[in-house]
Amino acid sequence: MSPVDSWAMSRIIHVRTEIEIPGHPSAIHVAEMRELVDATPTSPAMCTMVRIIELAGTTAGETVTGAGVIGGNQEGLAATPNETVPHPDSYADFPDITARMITAEEFEGLWVEAVTKFPQVG
Repeated sequence: MSPVDSWAMSRIIHVRTEIEIPGHPSAIHVAEMRELVDATPTSPAMCTMVRIIELAGTTAGETVTGAGVIGGNQEGLAATPNETVPHPDSYADFPDITARMITAEEFEGLWVEAVTKFPQVG
């Protein structure tokens, strides 16, 4: 399969992750990722990041604190996101990460909020 065929067969997924950081609030991210389809038994499934939103949680709810397009503009993110990350199916292997898939509509709703706050990422 050529790289072009592999790219065409990959799918877009959306995931929300919370990373526990001892002594600090959880790091909350909502990401849009493209699955890479070239995983093998010796090479775990991976994804390329497309867009990412960073959230901060309070008792009143969550607030968008950063956003970015991978390979494009990024604003307010605590750290530069990796372009390639493990597939969310593997996150159960990390005891400090909780993750759940979200719908494209949920992601787009948060993205509208992020672009309103950080127009340069849109």
